[in-house]
Amino acid sequence: MELMVQTLIVAVLVVASAVGAAWRLAPARTKLRLLDKLKADTSHALGRWLARLRRGAAEELAHGCNACSKSPDHIQKHPARTKR
Repeated sequence: MELMVQTLIVAVLVVASAVGAAWRLAPARTKLRLLDKLKADTSHALGRWLARLRRGAAEELAHGCNACSKSPDHIQKHPARTKR
């Protein structure tokens, strides 16, 4: 009986680790599609958690938009290149 419980606990930990790794390595668009299909309802804790995950995935997509360089107080680290 003890061996069976131990095996079950190890199996749950392995599956949880695999799902966590897959989530971290998945592209942001895939994460957003999956979270949109789940239709998070923010009236309960699970829905608020899913909404927080969705907000994080949406922020991942926004990192590459170059919006920060458009800001007037942005410090340019590299000189601008001119096209020849």
